Amino acid sequence: MANKTIKKYMLHLGIEKGVSESTLRAYEGDILQFFKYLKDSGGNPDPAITAPAHVKSWLGSLSRNGYTARSISRKVASLRSFFSWLARQGEIARDPTLGISTPKKGRDLPVFAGREAVGRMMELPPRDTRKGIRDRAVLELLYGTGMRLAELVDSTVSRCDFTKGTIKVTGKRDKERILPLSGEASTTLAAWMKEIFGVPEEAFSDRVQYTAFFADRPDAPIFPGRDGKSISRRTVQRIVKKYLEQVAALTRMSPHVIRHTFATHLLDSGADLRAVQELLGHVNLTTTQIYTHVTMEKLREIFDRSHPRA
Repeated sequence: MANKTIKKYMLHLGIEKGVSESTLRAYEGDILQFFKYLKDSGGNPDPAITAPAHVKSWLGSLSRNGYTARSISRKVASLRSFFSWLARQGEIARDPTLGISTPKKGRDLPVFAGREAVGRMMELPPRDTRKGIRDRAVLELLYGTGMRLAELVDSTVSRCDFTKGTIKVTGKRDKERILPLSGEASTTLAAWMKEIFGVPEEAFSDRVQYTAFFADRPDAPIFPGRDGKSISRRTVQRIVKKYLEQVAALTRMSPHVIRHTFATHLLDSGADLRAVQELLGHVNLTTTQIYTHVTMEKLREIFDRSHPRA
């Protein structure tokens, strides 16, 4: 029963509420994890008979298994939304998440790599193999634009404008924004497109010729997988982890770490906070402000180490 009900709820979120695919996956994963816990612990994974005690037991197991307060709070939010919808549909008599408290969330500072580590990482992919050219382009595009993993995976050839030095991406809530495409990001991406599509050199400086070259396939993904469709998220995650772990000892090794690194390095270099907000596609400035805590911590370390009366 639970699986069918969850599928109905996912359709409700996707079609009626317009929730993004990545958010849908997160909600579904959290909800399925809860009902799997009930089943594995000998309970009945039926939403109609789920009680507050079941939810509390699950939260306790998450805490014992090392989940952070932030992760647990997100999972509770997923479950609350699901059971609230069931209650509105009249499919359950009482919402079992009512009155459930979540752990107090601390402020988790972004994990990021240093400038030297990034420089070394970019030199690791081989320049004379197709896979190496692709990996370098993936890394440079993530670091050069700060785009999200989903935005990179969904990028198509028609969204690149090498003459203007821009790339258009679609972020959360289907909000589009235009990002600068220049320097190494532009160079390595052009090298990849020559390799995989055979784009002639002169087309990168002539928009008309570039558009004509892709006239019959404007929606071709920049990074196609073996089936011709977009490269998988997991493949991009593996690429980042493979190279990042060779140059830095970080608690996380993901594409989002590259995004954190992009933002932190910009602010370290004096970039305006609102400009970084626009580049990252954050709706609220407060979301971007967490990066100022990172830069302030760095300044404090320098001050404590250098000031004679610190």
